[in-house]
Amino acid sequence: MRKTNITFMAFLLMPILSFSQVGINTVAPQATFHIDGGKDNPVTGIPSITQQVNDVVITSTGRVGIGTITPTAQLQTTGNMILGTAALTNGVTGYSTIVRNNTTGEIRTASSTNGNTYVFNSVIYQINNVSGDLINDLNTNINSDQYTLIITGSSFITANGGGLSNSSTGTFSPKNIYAYQSGGTWHLYADYRGGSTADGINGSWTINCLVINNTFMNSLGTVTSNLGGSSNGSAATPTGL
Repeated sequence: MRKTNITFMAFLLMPILSFSQVGINTVAPQATFHIDGGKDNPVTGIPSITQQVNDVVITSTGRVGIGTITPTAQLQTTGNMILGTAALTNGVTGYSTIVRNNTTGEIRTASSTNGNTYVFNSVIYQINNVSGDLINDLNTNINSDQYTLIITGSSFITANGGGLSNSSTGTFSPKNIYAYQSGGTWHLYADYRGGSTADGINGSWTINCLVINNTFMNSLGTVTSNLGGSSNGSAATPTGL
């Protein structure tokens, strides 16, 4: 009798041991665990893209697919996601930004190759004892492939508070300051063209910069316009906007 009971139990367990996939509302599960929410999958074969929309699966590698039976990441959904009310950061630092790969749809944390996860970074360059009022080339050593540098403000002073002058007119030309790329890094240029320090003493520049992660930048190229000698004109809308 004991032998008969053991044989009977083994018989009952055979279906569980023989099949490695479990299906709910489907007799043809396509993953380790497969729910056909709409009960519209075929009896045999792979459900269509439309039929997969209401499916949920867990694969043998632990991947979860919602709306797809072949997830390519630990969690993949083909539909929209809704986030309920979440706590506000209120300007507190230490948070990362999530971005989406426009080709694969994969979600990642935005960062540069050195691990900086901030979208916007600010830096102030205090540049002392320049040649008069001229900074011809200051290499910031900020990687131009990883970041875009934008000058947001600047100021210039001399050691004794003296001003600028032009030897021929007694005035100085307008300020010319910009950032440019060279050799894979960002460089700064600053000058009052045609001018110099009135007392011949070298001055100091303070340059405020915003450094943006290039993950969030889209270059629209150069838009060239010819005004034909007029002071008015119209530029073409940049391609991509």
